[in-house]
Amino acid sequence: MKPGFHTIAHHYATNLVIYFLGLHDIHMGRLAVRTALYEKETFPEIAIQDISSQLQEWGVRHELKTAPCNIATAVVFPTMAVVRIQEKEVLAIIERVEGQQVYLEYFSADATTYAISELTVLQYLDIREIIVDKTFCEARAQEDASKQEAYTDTIFAVEDFLSEEECSYMIDYCEQHNLFSRSMTGTADGTSEVTGNRTSYSAFITTCRQDTLFKDIIERAADLMEVDTTRVEDLQCVRYGEGQLYKPHFDSFETGLKRKATLLVYLNDDYEGGETIFPEIGFSISPKKGMALAFVNLDEQNNDLIYSLHGGAPVTAGVKFACNIWIHL
Repeated sequence: MKPGFHTIAHHYATNLVIYFLGLHDIHMGRLAVRTALYEKETFPEIAIQDISSQLQEWGVRHELKTAPCNIATAVVFPTMAVVRIQEKEVLAIIERVEGQQVYLEYFSADATTYAISELTVLQYLDIREIIVDKTFCEARAQEDASKQEAYTDTIFAVEDFLSEEECSYMIDYCEQHNLFSRSMTGTADGTSEVTGNRTSYSAFITTCRQDTLFKDIIERAADLMEVDTTRVEDLQCVRYGEGQLYKPHFDSFETGLKRKATLLVYLNDDYEGGETIFPEIGFSISPKKGMALAFVNLDEQNNDLIYSLHGGAPVTAGVKFACNIWIHL
């Protein structure tokens, strides 16, 4: 069974392989890497054996060392390994080994250096040579770059979409009616839960169509996105305090409601940080009060767009307010 779109986009092993290839100056395009790995039978686990076989096909010649193995004898660093740290097994990139110190690079670690006695290397790729087909890589990278550029061109911003008075009204309305609660994220089974991926507070304005000002905003959004007002969801206001963020995610869902597009409106800008980032296309935008940022989540066949992956960078000082206006099919 093919993996779900949201799953593949967030898959740790796949992102690690992309990063690992980059460390060796191999850039064949993110989609090419993902496509190759998702065809493996063991997805979503993606064992290091699968990664090893794919790297061989791409021209990274190596041996797969298995436990017990001594990483200090590796021929080329950085290399990829499965290590056990404090009874937890993780796929990691070992940058180098110096004496009794092992330098790890992996996304969820609080520390990057471990004593050899602190970890057990279960498997690692002992790289011998790299003979990648540069023409193939350049073609895949160019293809990916063209798709990224095409998607970036569809993103647009509208300044002064909301007036200062409308921005203040929405913030005050949500605060005064105690609508803010801890933000939740959707799960694979269609439910929602509180996670560290989204640490903000959200306020659904379920009465927005009975309020004259909010109703006007919905109509304005519908006109801008050229849809009927029935396709505009109830407004959601979000609040980010210092250090709070929303890690890269998708606005559409695997099942149920499919969100064709998003209109993200910034309600203030008297804070630091909090940029909206699109990691798949290397694009970011700094919030400006009253400005609306529009982007699509689905292609013409209403399939999810990998390039719509986006997030809210941490607020470094102050409090950020924004409004999500989602357009569904």
